[in-house]
Amino acid sequence: MQNREETKKRIRRTKIAVDRDVLNAVNSLIEEVGFANVTLTAIAQRAKIESTVFYRRYNSLEDLFDKYTEKYDFWLSNISESIPKDLPEKEIFKNLLLNLINALYKNKGMQQLLIWELSEDNKTTRKTAKLREIINEPMIKMIENQFENTGLNINVIAALVISGIYYLILHRKRSTFCSIDFSSKTGKKELEETIKNLVDLLYGIAESQYKLVEIKQRLKVEGVSDEIIMKCIY
Repeated sequence: MQNREETKKRIRRTKIAVDRDVLNAVNSLIEEVGFANVTLTAIAQRAKIESTVFYRRYNSLEDLFDKYTEKYDFWLSNISESIPKDLPEKEIFKNLLLNLINALYKNKGMQQLLIWELSEDNKTTRKTAKLREIINEPMIKMIENQFENTGLNINVIAALVISGIYYLILHRKRSTFCSIDFSSKTGKKELEETIKNLVDLLYGIAESQYKLVEIKQRLKVEGVSDEIIMKCIY
């Protein structure tokens, strides 16, 4: 009986199994306490490995975090890929924001990564923030093209909207915000409905601006002076 127990204790996990257990341990600890409070000791205990085993695979805790955060490199890309490409451009933009809201509400690891990026400046936080910007670039370019010559700085507006979504979701368990409880189903629903209304409003403004440009061009063709056009339109 004793020999059997000793044999069980001596059974070694494969490298793949150890790496899996380490990353699972990191994931659960990050979701519980955040990046800043995760320690090597806690990871080793939860993954059931010795510290020597850890250092054979990773140079440091930061090196492990760097590998762990690689799974978030294409987080927003995955969100955008789930949206049908045959939708009108307005609906694509709307769905991107709505999918972002739903994904971030569910993803505790991503919430902790955003908090870590805001609270610490290191190689990994700079890398994840820059990668997200690169991944977002095609989406931003698409929106830029839709709002060209409208007088709206859509880059700043998109930055305000996306950062607002981040903050309201990260802040939701601390307090209400502007009297709305964003930790509740009702608050989440209000956020989604308002985002949809805001996108409709932005595209309505853009459409109005394009119509004004078209009217100005037609009036000029008819020989109406710029002075009269300005008085009529503005």
